[in-house]
Amino acid sequence: MMDIRTVPAAQPLAASAALVSGMPTSRRTRARLVRVWVVSLLFFGYGPAFTYGALTWLLNDAQWTWTYLMYSTLVPLVGGTCVLFLPWHWFRPVYVTLVAWERGATIDQQVCARIYEQVLRFPLLVARSAFAAAVIGYVMGTSVVHIVTNQPWIEIAKTVPAIPLVGGMMGAFCYFGTIRALHPVVAWCSRQLVQPPTIRHVPMAFKFLTTTFVLAIAVLCLLLPTAYTLGQRITEENLLDRVLTRLRLATQQMAPFERAEDRLRLLQKAALGVHGYVFAVDSQGEVISPHPQGYTTLAQERLYQMADHLRGREGAWVDRVGQHRVIAFVQLANAPETFFSVALPSDFALPLRHFILLSGVIVVEVLILVTVFGRYYTRGITTPLAELTKTAERIAQQGDLEQRVPVTTDDELSELARSFNRMVEELQGSKANLEDYTKRLEHSTRELSALNQEMEDLLRVVSHDLRAPLINVQGFSKRLEPLMEETVKTLDQIAAASETNGMRNQVEALKGNLQHRVAESLRFISKGVEKMDILLSSLLAISRVGRKADPIQVNDLNDLLDDVLSTFSHQLQERAIQVIRHPLPTDVPCRRNEINQVFSNLISNAINYMGASEQRFIEIGATSYDDRIECFIQDTGLGIGPEDHERIFHMFTRLQAVDVPGEGIGLAYVKRILRSHGGRIWVVSSKGQGSTFFFTLPRQPVAAYTQGRSA
Repeated sequence: MMDIRTVPAAQPLAASAALVSGMPTSRRTRARLVRVWVVSLLFFGYGPAFTYGALTWLLNDAQWTWTYLMYSTLVPLVGGTCVLFLPWHWFRPVYVTLVAWERGATIDQQVCARIYEQVLRFPLLVARSAFAAAVIGYVMGTSVVHIVTNQPWIEIAKTVPAIPLVGGMMGAFCYFGTIRALHPVVAWCSRQLVQPPTIRHVPMAFKFLTTTFVLAIAVLCLLLPTAYTLGQRITEENLLDRVLTRLRLATQQMAPFERAEDRLRLLQKAALGVHGYVFAVDSQGEVISPHPQGYTTLAQERLYQMADHLRGREGAWVDRVGQHRVIAFVQLANAPETFFSVALPSDFALPLRHFILLSGVIVVEVLILVTVFGRYYTRGITTPLAELTKTAERIAQQGDLEQRVPVTTDDELSELARSFNRMVEELQGSKANLEDYTKRLEHSTRELSALNQEMEDLLRVVSHDLRAPLINVQGFSKRLEPLMEETVKTLDQIAAASETNGMRNQVEALKGNLQHRVAESLRFISKGVEKMDILLSSLLAISRVGRKADPIQVNDLNDLLDDVLSTFSHQLQERAIQVIRHPLPTDVPCRRNEINQVFSNLISNAINYMGASEQRFIEIGATSYDDRIECFIQDTGLGIGPEDHERIFHMFTRLQAVDVPGEGIGLAYVKRILRSHGGRIWVVSSKGQGSTFFFTLPRQPVAAYTQGRSA
């Protein structure tokens, strides 16, 4: 039996898709992205964070120790996760696809469109992650520092501006840096797509205003808290002198008094501010004067590193644990008591509170100014661009090349407008030339169509009308055969009746010539007539392609191939040729009889030119696309040289020195059939390597041939 194998799906021949030139490499894209993210984390994350902390926070050494610990552990952990690890995790599918394309994978339009969308949305995702890193890092870090070291609430409040400062700058740089790093990928994908997918529109004015807002808020978040901290430092330094001087003066005034009540009354006058207070402590650390908090021991004050500060007879320092306080102490030379004065800088912070209110007003004014300035500035950019877009749309929709873009600026936008206008002028000139060329081409096309019609009519008439005299020649040549037999019999009778040897010899010679020459001539005439009839039938069949009453209908190519293979089953079995079949499309619009001829001619050629190869098989399959199906017939035969790939589709062309029946019309006939369907045919082959014939059929029938042309 004939060996026919059916496999699940068609495998594309010459399957490797060449890498499109200009595609950005995955390694370079990865390096650009990582460089942007590292710069963002170090320079726009750590840089503003350290600067803000150094200029703004008023902390003691323990609080600074924990703050530095936060910077060295928590910030890298959170920042590295949100700015490096997560963005790379999100980008990895795109990176894997780029690597696959570099290695020769087929570049599918749907995959390319998906990569295009992901890359366009990716920068905003990275920016959000960077901003989230600042929020998470500062919230967690300040919470730890506050819980462990009793950080003042005012310093926690100062942390809030650091979030928009660090997060805004880091997020903005991540956004624009990522866009810049991925620009080659977006540009390349856009060039590969026939119609790039539409992504949510983000106005240029919004991008500009957002960037300006980020920069303005970053500057305000750095300058205003720094100015407030400077005011705090000035207030504290002023209080240090005042508290110590006032306490020293009070203790000096107490010396003449012996009654405790008088001494305490003078002592209380040393207190500064509404919430300031003074108290006395004995040598055991017991409070021996009334205390506003009801404390009985000095330890209850929870003074930070008190032993380091209580050296000498007097002194003053700023305690920044829990609540900022200015502490002063004086110890008399001949008395066991130590007198303390506690002043709160907040009692003297009215100018700072005014500064906060003024800062709020400044922030609002700056944002308003940024909004107004940014709106007018972006309008200066977007208005010319909008005019350019509208003009381009009118030209595209209406074809009106009289449109021009007004030149209203003196910067790069004016150059763009002038370039666009020059392009339109050149298009206008090209359109005029194209219209003239189109008219001449239409005239030439009409003449060519008329000439082609005349040639087809001539071919049909010649192939049809020549058959009548040819049939007559064939008929009369056959009528000569019995006449020749009668003549031979008559010559035999004449030879038998002849009395002389000379006469008999002449008759015998005439009989021999008649039998040899006339019979051979009649055989040659008969073979020539048969060959001419085959040629005329082939020409007539070619002239009738697309003109028959056979309509284009939806056909199952598998059934059609079954019919063709059944006619070649004996030849395939006799020559030990194996047929490998792949499933073919089942809904192809075509003329069944003509496509039957396509498969028959191609399979017949594959059988006839198989040669003496050890591997003898014919593989048949197809690949489906949205607009067409592409079939292939591959063999392991003698092959065709590249220089003959076009010639084999010309009529009366035979290249192989093999005794194969035929006149070299089959492939020309196939090409004519496929062209009438709106398809095409080509061959991939080399000598000694077999041949693969590809042909296409459209998914939608060609309008010119749907109804069939009249003969």
